[in-house]
Amino acid sequence: MEKNLRKIKKILFGLRMFFGKLINRIQFKYFLPYFMLLSVVLSVALLYYYYVVPMYYGYLKERRDVRQLKNKIRVDYEKIRIFKIIKSFNSGLPVPEEKKISSLIFNLGEKYNINPALILAVIRVESSFNNFSYSNMGAVGLMQIKPVTGLYLIKKYRIKSKKFNYDAKYIGHLPASYLYNPSLNIKIGARYLLSLIYEFKNLKFALFAYNVGPTLAYRTLKLRATGSGSAGIGSGIPESTNGLFRDFYYGYYKRVEKYLRAYNEKIFTDGIKTVKTGGIGKEFRTLIAYNYSPNPL
Repeated sequence: MEKNLRKIKKILFGLRMFFGKLINRIQFKYFLPYFMLLSVVLSVALLYYYYVVPMYYGYLKERRDVRQLKNKIRVDYEKIRIFKIIKSFNSGLPVPEEKKISSLIFNLGEKYNINPALILAVIRVESSFNNFSYSNMGAVGLMQIKPVTGLYLIKKYRIKSKKFNYDAKYIGHLPASYLYNPSLNIKIGARYLLSLIYEFKNLKFALFAYNVGPTLAYRTLKLRATGSGSAGIGSGIPESTNGLFRDFYYGYYKRVEKYLRAYNEKIFTDGIKTVKTGGIGKEFRTLIAYNYSPNPL
C-alpha cells in the first residue's frame, strides 16, 4: 500500500516538474495578441446575444404591435362608416342590430374578398335597407331572398344561424320569417352574389342573374353552361338588343354602380388593395376587389 502511494506521488511530482518546465519555456508575450482578440470576440458575442438580439426582437414586436393596432383602428373606422350608411335609412331594426350587421358586412367582405360597398349597394337597390321589405315575387328582407333560393343556398354552402337551430345539411323547409333575420339574410345574399360572380365571371351578368334569377339570365343572355358548370360568356349581348336586359342595365345595374362608387368612397380612405383573379377581366377584378379603386370602370 505504501509502495503504491510512493509511486503515485512520484508520478505526480514528475508531471508537476514537466509542466512547470514547459510553462517556463513558453513566452506568453507572443500569444498575448491572440488572447486579446479572443477576449474581444467573446465580449462582442456576449453583447450581441444578451443585448442586440433582444433589442432587435423587441423592435420587431413593437412594429408588429403598431401594425396590428393601426389595422384594428382601420377596421373599427370602416365598420363605423358602414354603420353610418345603414343608420341613414329607416331599416326598422334596433341600433344594436344595425351595429351587428355592419360588422357582419365588413367581416363577409374580409372572408369572401368582396367589397363591402358592393353588398351595401345591392341592399340599397333591393330593399332600401328596409329589413321588412317583401316583394310581389316573394323575395324577403334586406337582400330580397326567396325562401326556395335561401333553402338551396343554406344546404349547398352550409350557412348557419346562431338564432335558428337548424341543421344546414338536412333542413327541409325554410320559413319566410327566417329571412327577416338580417344576419341570416345578408349571409345568404352575400354568398349568393359571390357564387354568381364566379359563375358568370362578369359583375354585370352576375347582378342580372341576381335580379332576375340565373335560369332567366342564361336564357336571356343566350349563354351555354359548360361541362364544369361555369358560364360560357362569349361576347355577351349589347344592352340595346334585349328589352329585359336593357331595362336591367339602365335601371338596376346603373343604380348599383352609382351606390357602389359612393359607398366605396365613404368607407375606404386608405390605399387600394388588389385581388389576383387571373384572367377574369378588369371589370370583374376592380368591382369586387376589396378596397378597389374609386374609379373602377
